Amino acid sequence: MDSSSNWEFAASIAAVSIGLSGLLLFTMLSVIGSWRVLERGTSASTEAAKTMIVIQDLARQLAVREISRSPAADVSQAATQLSGLRVQADALLQQQTRLQDAVRNLVEAGVLRSEGSSAELKDLEGAVKRLEENLARIAAAVANLGPRQT
Repeated sequence: MDSSSNWEFAASIAAVSIGLSGLLLFTMLSVIGSWRVLERGTSASTEAAKTMIVIQDLARQLAVREISRSPAADVSQAATQLSGLRVQADALLQQQTRLQDAVRNLVEAGVLRSEGSSAELKDLEGAVKRLEENLARIAAAVANLGPRQT
């Protein structure tokens, strides 16, 4: 081998090393990005569950207040409160739908399918399922709070 072939060999090794280091950098960035997406999805699910609990408490308080009122109470004020509660419940349902779509899209994209995140994915799916159940209870409670005929 002469010196020019040595230089050509060294240049090809350097090119392959640079290409592989770029690929390694891209892989590390995508792993960090998917970890952050998973973390944000989990925190969004937790926040949605906490919000749902607050809305349930509000619905209970409004139901107790409605029962304790006399029939001569201001119906328009109760209707306003009920419509506000329905708007909040609708907003929660929309948030829950967006959260489910985001989780479904992440799962389909393969972001949440890494080996270490299977337990976290199950936790996230469980949280979304609990959120769905609680939102169904809220919707039933709101429907029962509708104007009652006396």
